[in-house]
Order: sequence, then C-alpha cells, then structure tokens
Amino acid sequence: MDAMLKEELRTVTERENEGFKIDSLEKADWALKKLKAIQAHDDEIGQVAKNNIDQAIAWRDRELDKNQANREYFEGLLTDYLRDQRLVDKKFKIDTPNGRVSTRKNPAGLAYDEKMVLNSLRNQGMSQYIKVKESIDKVDLKKAGRMVGDKFVMEDGEIIAGITEKPATEKVTFKY
Repeated sequence: MDAMLKEELRTVTERENEGFKIDSLEKADWALKKLKAIQAHDDEIGQVAKNNIDQAIAWRDRELDKNQANREYFEGLLTDYLRDQRLVDKKFKIDTPNGRVSTRKNPAGLAYDEKMVLNSLRNQGMSQYIKVKESIDKVDLKKAGRMVGDKFVMEDGEIIAGITEKPATEKVTFKY
C-alpha cells in the first residue's frame, strides 16, 4: 500500500471521533477515497494471510506425504507378517497394546460405471431405474401465469399454491 493510502487510512480514525457528516460532493469524494484506502489495506492483509496459508498448506502436504509413505511401508510389513502367520494359523491376528491387525471379508457386490449404466438404461428404455431430481422451472412458470391478489393463477385458471409476491427492494452499493 502506498504512502498516500496509508495517510488516508490514518486520518479515518481521527475523523470518526469528530462526528463527521457528509453534506457536500467534496466530502462524499473524500469518504470514497477513505473507503478505497480501507479496501487497499484489506487486500494487503488478505494477500499476506494467503501467502502464509499457502506456505502452511504446502508444509502440511509435504509432511503428510512423508507420513503416508511411512504408513504404507509399515502396513506392508505388517500385512506380510500377518499373511505368513495365516499359513500356519488361519485365524491368526496381530493384537498388541499399540494396536491390532486383522482381516475382514468384504461381501461380493456390484461395481457400477455410472455413465455407462445410465446410457445403457436409457437406450433400453428402463427409465424406472434412473433417479431424476425435480426442480421448478421458474422462468416458464412465471410466463404461464400471473399474480391475482395474493394467489398465483395460471392462464387456465388453476391456482398454484406456494407462490407469493416478493416486493422490490433497494440495496446500497459502494464502488471505489
């Protein structure tokens, strides 16, 4: 942040205590300049934080990668030992004060290639096995009806429940 913006930021707190009021275009311009300085300071803080966050994430990822390599090494050694012992005793498991190693049977099942199965079901007309997410087509619905009093009425006179009129609002926006 340049020296001029720093000076603008410093004077912001001084003016806050004076009970400052904007009553001219010049004062409005001054206030917008202050907002620009505040935004520049926010951006600078954000960039410093982002740099530190990126550095911390990179360090974390390096450390976790090292741990994963070590984990895989020791799990491999334990798996080999377990399999060797299973040749002697089919129910062998490793159970120590620091942990357990055993096996679990995974039941047989089906593996699905989502895209291929969906295409196959569509091509064979088996849409009953395809889930479809429903949502309101608000654009077409709005074109097909109108609000009458507090009810939304379609062109054919049908009343659609759950639609209410939302009043227009105004939002103050700042660009600096």
